[in-house]
Amino acid sequence: MSSKHHYTEAEKAELLSNPYTFRVTDTSIRFTLAFKKFVLENIDKPGMTSVKVFEAAGYRKNIFTRDIRKSAIKRFRTEAASKGGLIEPKLPKKASSDSKKLHTESEYRKLEKRVTLLEQQLDFLKKSQMIREGKYHLPSDNSS
Repeated sequence: MSSKHHYTEAEKAELLSNPYTFRVTDTSIRFTLAFKKFVLENIDKPGMTSVKVFEAAGYRKNIFTRDIRKSAIKRFRTEAASKGGLIEPKLPKKASSDSKKLHTESEYRKLEKRVTLLEQQLDFLKKSQMIREGKYHLPSDNSS
């Protein structure tokens, strides 16, 4: 009885920040060709475990379950032994653009909003400091 692991938004962001991650969805991850080669070159070295190999590649120790690591290594070995050998992953045909690009664009928009908010807060703090120091006077209402 196997249940799929569901990645949180924070986990997806963390995974996408690693250059060995090709694509992440809520329930799956695809690795780059470079990562597949890295794993296969290192997994059978003395003292290396799947945890150590994934950590050496820059992934946090507990980001993947044992089953996910084991399954990935098995897929890499099967793919390497196939007639075509290891291949670079491709986006599914239904995907209109790379998930990394989408993630980067959404992060960029979030950061733009945050910078705007921080600039507004800074202006407010500057004005309130100037008021306290007597260097700035609020506009008076002389319409009466």
